[in-house]
Amino acid sequence: MSYNDITGKAIKTGIQNKAYNEGWDKAFAKKTAHEWLKETPEVIRIVNPNGWAWDDGVTMDTPIKWSDFNNRLNHSTVIANILVK
Repeated sequence: MSYNDITGKAIKTGIQNKAYNEGWDKAFAKKTAHEWLKETPEVIRIVNPNGWAWDDGVTMDTPIKWSDFNNRLNHSTVIANILVK
């Protein structure tokens, strides 16, 4: 059995649950930009996909990881429709 070096408590693996599955999916799954966009808040819309204009063969239809999607999204022109009350 493994033990935490700081606390000295035993390290146990818990039961796989929905949060684990969602975290795994975001870390390792590959989806197209269109699929990942469905998982972002509905207020975000891509106006100009500059992040997909790089000369690396990746298009909006290429399966990529969540981290790659976020990087490309951050290099794109987006609109966030936020209602302020």
